[in-house]
Amino acid sequence: MLFKNPIILYGLFFLIVPIIVHLFQLRKFSKVSFTNVAFLKPLISQTRKSRQLKKWLTLLARCAAVACIVIAFAQPFLPGSKTATQEKQTAIYLDNSYSMQLNGKNGELYKNATSQLLEKLPADKVFTLFTNDKVFAHTNRQQITNELLSNNYSSTVLSFDQIQLKAASLLDDKNAVKEIILISDFQNSTATDFPDTLKNVKRELVKLEPQEINNISIDTAFIVSQASNSIKIQVDLRSNYKIEQPVTVSLDNNNILLAKTSTVLENNKGTVIFEIEANEPITGRIYLEDQGLTFDNELFISTGPKKKIKVLSINGADSNFLDRLYSDEQFDYTSVKERDINYNLIKEQNIVILNEVINVPASLSKEINSLTNKGGYLVLIPSDKATANYTSIGLPGIEFNEISKKITTINFNHPLFKGVFNKRISNFQYPNVNSVLKSTNALDPILKYGDGSSFLYKNQNTYVFTTSLNVENSNFQNSPLIVPVFYNMAINALPVPQLYYELDNNNEIAINIAVNQDDILNLSNESTQIIPRQQAYDNYVLLTAGKELSLSGNYNVTVKNENISTLSFNTARAENELKYYSDADLGNNLSESIDDLLYKLNQEENILSLWKYFVMGALFFLICELLILKFVK
Repeated sequence: MLFKNPIILYGLFFLIVPIIVHLFQLRKFSKVSFTNVAFLKPLISQTRKSRQLKKWLTLLARCAAVACIVIAFAQPFLPGSKTATQEKQTAIYLDNSYSMQLNGKNGELYKNATSQLLEKLPADKVFTLFTNDKVFAHTNRQQITNELLSNNYSSTVLSFDQIQLKAASLLDDKNAVKEIILISDFQNSTATDFPDTLKNVKRELVKLEPQEINNISIDTAFIVSQASNSIKIQVDLRSNYKIEQPVTVSLDNNNILLAKTSTVLENNKGTVIFEIEANEPITGRIYLEDQGLTFDNELFISTGPKKKIKVLSINGADSNFLDRLYSDEQFDYTSVKERDINYNLIKEQNIVILNEVINVPASLSKEINSLTNKGGYLVLIPSDKATANYTSIGLPGIEFNEISKKITTINFNHPLFKGVFNKRISNFQYPNVNSVLKSTNALDPILKYGDGSSFLYKNQNTYVFTTSLNVENSNFQNSPLIVPVFYNMAINALPVPQLYYELDNNNEIAINIAVNQDDILNLSNESTQIIPRQQAYDNYVLLTAGKELSLSGNYNVTVKNENISTLSFNTARAENELKYYSDADLGNNLSESIDDLLYKLNQEENILSLWKYFVMGALFFLICELLILKFVK
């Protein structure tokens, strides 16, 4: 038996009080004998003995009553476990990812878990609670009720390794027993083993299971083709169960229905095509009806104003292959001979191509260096003429080797080839060259020869070919590689706004507008307004946005309250995989509900308070005293 207030046990010294009182009552009396009462002597002796017994019983009852009262105020208890009396520090992880939108027995998993926590947690318990995007440190139920009820689903997804490490960092008391509680549906979207518990940290798991996991989702959307007054958009659908009925998909623009179509999902996949007239930018939403997850039933898209990428080719050799590559409507392409260049054009360009220019004068190199320093791009195709000189733009010592080489390696991970190949190709028909630069090693090669040296590499904002591309020296112009290489060089020079971006990513988005030094671009919709990270260049502003936003939607890009573009952000679809860890994967300390967990923890931490029993004991002994005084003769 332990005591919450053991210092009160010093009150047992008050037991001396009834003892002293009793001693005063046991004082001796003088005897006076009368001859005529001699026959009463046996009766008197018997009465004195009973009175002595009465007094001793009364003393014991009083001492017991006082002792019970003192012990009751000391609050004795019996601990339910070894750790019941130790100081604890608890971190609770409440999963608010979008997979928690599914319905359990009592409604949406996340919302029901929130209400259960706020209802069942002890009012005086201090804990730290965190979700995927918020932390409530050293708080209690009353303090976080409003914030937790207003908290919504988050596009941020933490792995369970990250969750445990974050919980451990929030448990900062070295002397306390550390305990983490994970409340989740435990989706296994990464197909990895569930992590072991951390050392010296007790872990409890509450697995919330949805009743129905059938789900249809809008997977992705992209532009198939675009003309001056029309646009064709392909939408890919996916389901995790077999569905025989056609799925209807709608597209609206500024809340006005533009088109509606349907498709049958074969092998749980389907595609719909929207071909619509679009003389103006689209600020739209693609949506379907489904009883599963709701976040993936819609996809926000926006085309934004049409801006062309400015490409300037300065030619010392034939430029027909470049003229053909940049004939698309999305490029504002200019081709000039090196002797006819207007230097004022350079600062307006997004990318400049030096096509076998023999000599780069100081005035030209100054403009090109200014362009690359301010975010523009340069492509250098060196001339194989002996008099070529590119020292002023950072490529000294041009000298060719008359040696034939073959391109054999593609850096598939390079951004230049993002989305170009469905799989890595081993039997590709690679081009070859007849002469190359002597010094061709680079830190960031894009294409390489068989000996490991670079055919094409990137140095900061400059793409460098290590050989000339004329047909006499190389067959690269006839290679399938030339189209994605030059096309993506221009695309990456000005990241054209996409149909949509994913939340929780640092998306780099070029807004094709020239602004003054003090002008600030804002992102806003009906419920949110932020100032994203941004960097202004001569003819565009590079925004970095996504992580600061929490809700999917269409966001206006404004400067000085003027709307200049629209960007769309959507939640990544990883949370709709709906593949879960099994009970065996999760291991021990697993509960099916918050009620079960709290009952289990109460049993482990249960402290049987005994003070009320000692109060009852005090009353009992007081009653005993009264009975002794009344009935014992």
